[in-house]
Amino acid sequence: MRACLLLGVALTLVCSHPVFAGIVMTGTRVIYPADAREKSVQLSNTGTRPYIVQMQVDGGRPGDGQASDAFVFTPPIFRMEPGAGQSVRLRYVGKALPQDRESLFYLSFTQLPAVTTAEQSGNQLVLAVTNRVKVFWRPRGLTDDAEAIARGLTLRLSGNTLHVSNPSGRFASVRRASLVVNGREIQLAESAMVAPKSTAEWRPSAPVSGLRGARLRLVLVNDYGSDVVTERVL
Repeated sequence: MRACLLLGVALTLVCSHPVFAGIVMTGTRVIYPADAREKSVQLSNTGTRPYIVQMQVDGGRPGDGQASDAFVFTPPIFRMEPGAGQSVRLRYVGKALPQDRESLFYLSFTQLPAVTTAEQSGNQLVLAVTNRVKVFWRPRGLTDDAEAIARGLTLRLSGNTLHVSNPSGRFASVRRASLVVNGREIQLAESAMVAPKSTAEWRPSAPVSGLRGARLRLVLVNDYGSDVVTERVL
């Protein structure tokens, strides 16, 4: 109860990378196979002081931040000593999800430095850091890798807008998309996703006389967090 209270009243900083924090997670995303009973998430305390850690999954709706009851953690709240590791079991207990495409959730782990008796007596601001990573719930049969997803994207030009359609059942995780025009690279998208069986619209970040004939450079992220680079001519 004390840990819950501390996490509730502390000032929280939300970030997508483990900066200013002692607790780090192995991997940059979680792939949860639909037929898996549970998935293990590995955490390590690389700091020099103990932390209280709270786990949560949400549906990623903007401005929501509400925990989803589709997943349960064992344990959901725990203490980690300096240099220690912790394995947390993640289990899906929600309703049936579409079997022809991935479903996206977000895993958050909030870390709060343990406060000493001396620190409790002073007026100190305690900063709780929350890290978020994507959780991809993946049905059986979706075997395309990032390279195949990149090849399968269909592109359609409409003026200076590029319509990017993803016919696959997996998310296209785009670290960066850019145009190469006359040797100049112009950004189209960054840290974006194209959802399964959907279309995204990208526009150049700088004026371009015409997109046709330009080279599209795509940097997708695979299951291991590594870059997969492909190029196509529009």
